[in-house]
Amino acid sequence: MPLSRLRRWIVRVWVVALVLTALAWWRKGTLPPPDEIHPELLRTPFQESTDREPFAFDYRGHHYSVRPVATYDLYGLVVTHNNIHSIGDMYHDRTAVDTRDFCVLWGDNLSRTDYLRASYSSGSFTCHVRWPAGVHLDLNAIGNNHLITDDATVRAAIGRVQLGDQVHLRGLLVDYQAENWGTFWRRTSTRRDDRDCEVVFVQSVDVLQRGTPGWYRLFRLGRGLSLAFPVIWLALFVVDAAQGGGVARLR
Repeated sequence: MPLSRLRRWIVRVWVVALVLTALAWWRKGTLPPPDEIHPELLRTPFQESTDREPFAFDYRGHHYSVRPVATYDLYGLVVTHNNIHSIGDMYHDRTAVDTRDFCVLWGDNLSRTDYLRASYSSGSFTCHVRWPAGVHLDLNAIGNNHLITDDATVRAAIGRVQLGDQVHLRGLLVDYQAENWGTFWRRTSTRRDDRDCEVVFVQSVDVLQRGTPGWYRLFRLGRGLSLAFPVIWLALFVVDAAQGGGVARLR
């Protein structure tokens, strides 16, 4: 096949890849309907007092002190999370110990379809929920969880959680402090009705049901192809030109 013709085919496939990438971006993270929600997610998060002593750990050159407040057991639907590697998050970098915030729904919120009509977004430390008139959400069954851990395997598992996943977190509600924070401690909420965030020292995280794994895979594939095809097209153009290919204008 002549290189010029091959380049035309690459342009066509590139356009298809762009369309599929846009479709996958729109569909990935779609929340599941109530009939696909695991019954465990209808529970209220469980906590109880703990007698665990304060402890400390190191992460990427920083020393952290931790004060356990309560045990915590949470089943929830992940509706949004922050991205500490995004340029839009100026408060975190790759050394940040708070690996992610999971904003989750549970309980009666998941027993009806109203939650599907709301929109969710994350700030660096916050969860924002907006909904149209006629939608009822129980704000006491929505939580934003700051997640920290000293376990690399748990940290990696947290990083693999995606929007729309149904998860089970177990750990401790904690206050914690970095060695360079002076007297400041980041403190956890111990109530679901105060709009403050839970700080969770995660000991395990399990995904009960993935949300839209196929759309996420398609998005990653399409994004890779969308970036690769222009490079391939340019390389073929250079080779074609070196072999004497070109364009003539006749009058």
